[in-house]
Amino acid sequence: MMFWIIFFAVLAVLAAGYFFSILPATSRRQECLKFAEWNYAHRGLWNAAEGVPENSLPAFARAAEQGYAIELDIQITKDGRIVVFHDDTMKRMCGNEGKISDYTYEELQQFHLGDSTEKIPLLREVLQTVDGRVPLLIEIKMPGLSTAVCAGFQKEMEGYTGMFCMESFNSLALRWCRRHMPQTLRGQLSGRFSKDDKVHLILRIMARHLMLNFIGKPDFIAYDHRYADCPGFLIDRMLFRTPAFAWTVKDEHVYNRTRKKFDAAIFEHFHPKDGFQKPKRHHRSGKMQAQKVIVKKEKNRLESDELFLKK
Repeated sequence: MMFWIIFFAVLAVLAAGYFFSILPATSRRQECLKFAEWNYAHRGLWNAAEGVPENSLPAFARAAEQGYAIELDIQITKDGRIVVFHDDTMKRMCGNEGKISDYTYEELQQFHLGDSTEKIPLLREVLQTVDGRVPLLIEIKMPGLSTAVCAGFQKEMEGYTGMFCMESFNSLALRWCRRHMPQTLRGQLSGRFSKDDKVHLILRIMARHLMLNFIGKPDFIAYDHRYADCPGFLIDRMLFRTPAFAWTVKDEHVYNRTRKKFDAAIFEHFHPKDGFQKPKRHHRSGKMQAQKVIVKKEKNRLESDELFLKK
């Protein structure tokens, strides 16, 4: 008997610890759903074949002009400037070795994005281009423990009056913003991780199952739509009703399918024709339905009495 008592006690402690670890912030759900009224162009509305590369000023301008919200990525340069760039290295987009943090901003100006004439933009240039016309979903690239990019992000966003929120794979970035930018909505990025991500196995498992939520207390989850069957994601959605953004949706068929599990979509390679949110259903309580029946019956009775008196 003592064995089973201890066994179930241990199970209860583990279950409590698990639910504590995945518990998100829950007080700003309605604020998050305002952002979910938009479709988010992944790295802007880019098209390399047309000379408009990802994370470029023309890509952001096109998205804003066509009424799409924007998802973008920020990193910090060697001299502390905040620029918009996605990859860990510059090889794919600029053809050279090294990371953004290996170069000063001035040194980065010698490189072009893909085969275009566009250069890596500053975050402040993007803010000037968008000028509050559409919401911004800003991913903070923070590969280590240094929060310098978060401090730079805070400085750049001071005075910006447009809608924006932040997201990151690194829960420490959310934790920093929770402390220093409490008014900014925070999103935990996650999905299925591989060995190529160079993250310890235990951290990969915890991150995939959203077991690091206790660190950053996210207001919403941005999750890889292909792995939306993850228990941690499903529990956050069903039990805590955490708003969720799907990444990255690449065609109309997937876009329609993700409506069932997510509140918003981050898309590329196609142009969604409508808003992501499902039509609102207007529910009436049983009491209201009963009142309607009573009113209808009373109206019919009065009409019957009136006819009787006329006769």
